[in-house]
Amino acid sequence: MHIASIDVSVSLDGTQGDNNDDIVDAWVFVDGQEVGTFELPATIPVLHSGSSVVTVLAGIKKNGLNSNRIIYPFYEAFEVTMELIPSQVDTIHPIVRYREGVTFPWLENFEDNSISLTGSGSGTTDTFKITENSEDVYNYDGTNNLRSGETFVGNGFQRWENSSVDQFDLPRVGQDIYLEINFKCNTEFVVGIYPINSPIVTGIPIVNFFSTADDSGEIQWKKAYVSLKEDVNNPEFRNADFKVFFYTQSSQGSSTKLFLDNIKLIHF
Repeated sequence: MHIASIDVSVSLDGTQGDNNDDIVDAWVFVDGQEVGTFELPATIPVLHSGSSVVTVLAGIKKNGLNSNRIIYPFYEAFEVTMELIPSQVDTIHPIVRYREGVTFPWLENFEDNSISLTGSGSGTTDTFKITENSEDVYNYDGTNNLRSGETFVGNGFQRWENSSVDQFDLPRVGQDIYLEINFKCNTEFVVGIYPINSPIVTGIPIVNFFSTADDSGEIQWKKAYVSLKEDVNNPEFRNADFKVFFYTQSSQGSSTKLFLDNIKLIHF
């Protein structure tokens, strides 16, 4: 069985955001029995024959880590009944959707020409704006994808931080909570959360991402799935609401570029 990729389908009304993904693995089952996990694209050996139910689950890199590859909990399974013939290679094209009951409390794609992020952190600059430069916009197509968010932090030691304008009442009891983002950058940046439960608010960094520049120095767009539940469920933050923040800084002799798009905060 050959699977080149797994695609995502989203609702047409925009309530689930963009359909971009970074699905890297297929978790494959035949008639309820696990065949294995395969990095895509993959040609998969299957020992079953005859009419069979093939189930494919979408796998991602949790927090962008190659060493932490999991089934993404918000994508439903793809399932198809097939006639499996020995020595024949069947190609399937799985398409997954977000599961029923998934909530999107924050979606930001900048296409309405507004920004739901604002400056935060002490001693930081607020240089975040919207770009319509086709070379910098994620998946620019001249129709639907026209804008992305960008910040440039100049030479010398300067810090930049923005957080979500809204604060969110996120679920506890171990429920999955993820932040999906598209980004490109020429430096390291941090994704974290602010627990809002006292007059003094301290940011909790969750993941550091690094430059997405390729071998020729061109910075490329990437996708990440950031898990928030581990920190949201910290007993210290029992009564807190939360903001999401992004942080980066420049250093002497270099300037920082960071672009963001298709931000999704997701939970059940």
